[in-house]
Amino acid sequence: MSKVRFLAALIAGKLCSAFCKVFFPTRGSNLPGSIALKLDPLFLTHVRGVEISKTVFITGTNGKSTANNMAVHAFRADGRSVCSNLEGANMKPGVAAALIKNTTMGGRFKRDYLILEIDERSLETISKDIKPGCLCVTNIQKDQVQRNGDPDFIYQKIRKAVSGLDNLSLYINNEEPRSKSLVKYIRSGGRTVSFGVAENERFSSVEDDFGITMPCPVCHEALVFSHRNLANVGAFSCPKCDLASDEKPDYQISDVDYDNNSFMVGSCGTRFINISFKLNYPAAFFLYNYSLCVSLCAEFGIGPDVLSDAFDTFTNIAGRMESFSHEGKTVRYLRIKQENPETLQSALDTITEDRSVKVFAAGPDTVNDIIPWYSNTFYTYDCNFRPLIESGVEKYICFGSVVCWDMFNRLRYAGVPGDMIEILDTDDEAKILGAIASADTGNIYLITLLKKYEYLKRLAK
Repeated sequence: MSKVRFLAALIAGKLCSAFCKVFFPTRGSNLPGSIALKLDPLFLTHVRGVEISKTVFITGTNGKSTANNMAVHAFRADGRSVCSNLEGANMKPGVAAALIKNTTMGGRFKRDYLILEIDERSLETISKDIKPGCLCVTNIQKDQVQRNGDPDFIYQKIRKAVSGLDNLSLYINNEEPRSKSLVKYIRSGGRTVSFGVAENERFSSVEDDFGITMPCPVCHEALVFSHRNLANVGAFSCPKCDLASDEKPDYQISDVDYDNNSFMVGSCGTRFINISFKLNYPAAFFLYNYSLCVSLCAEFGIGPDVLSDAFDTFTNIAGRMESFSHEGKTVRYLRIKQENPETLQSALDTITEDRSVKVFAAGPDTVNDIIPWYSNTFYTYDCNFRPLIESGVEKYICFGSVVCWDMFNRLRYAGVPGDMIEILDTDDEAKILGAIASADTGNIYLITLLKKYEYLKRLAK
């Protein structure tokens, strides 16, 4: 009876997938899986032929989509057959939908590798149905408080998943404390592979306005960072217990040259010692995606020449860093995950690298993809705005009818004079573009939600 139910769910999912491909392309990454799981809640466990040693899960708060898509691109560049969820549907229905597209009518998996981006909250349940041989953790940080609460809640879920998997190869971010501490919970028979980034010229500010500290995930003492490549990511140690980053992780990106767009990789093995790669995405947070991809490819026997070509041809998800022109101004958009201080800090650090005169336009908005809708701006108080202020901003624009005054207050707390801040208590894109057009400089940096950016870009055209 279970086989009949599975086959019925598989056929229904395939029919839905074909229908979505023609009529609703944006629904095809999730809806077929949702239907299949309603017909057979154990659908994932019934797919045959998925090899554990060739199953890779990539999870974490930030960077998992980019790292997943980069790794899949590299594996395919090496001629390997891969099933993945490149569209970012990373919960159970999305995983089911990816398998439906890559399974025969008899329910047998027809690819060699299964490489999936997995929602960090869903990891525990998905890994019970599909056992990964490799689990990659990018980082565990603050995100979606209305859904996840404190990051330690997610940490407990990932820790439980790690401790429940046999013979696991755990790829961990050497410089992110919560990820690094997971090595303590891997079961016998498992192993760890560490990846990281050496200190480089684009570091994140250690000092902030409110003295925010990060507790040790093991003993809860305040951690000490000797430097930070990103917010709460860098060389660290705990003064109370033995948790610390390794001076030399298994795979480390070093000698980052942002002017010539290149970096070096060193490893404990022999395949990737002192190999130079092109850096097509010259931002500090991208380096950890490159580092994870290097470690994964090296461990699976993909050579540096193939990987170098893959890096050259990889195109990241649209909307992370883009620009458009308006009335002679260049508007550079940096996407953040609202409610996520680390991505905001990374954006601020990137803007700070530009020491020329500029305008900083910020429009936090209501996040309405999850009930309850969310418009809190507490995450801005975890970030350091002072280096931005000292980098040559001539004007600040706070826009949006919901939280423009909250953003104004945050800038005032950081020391920005009130007469340098223009308030636009409106969601009218024409008025926002008008304020941008009236700026003296043509160098505009924009932070807002992706949908608002797309409206502004469309109207500017």
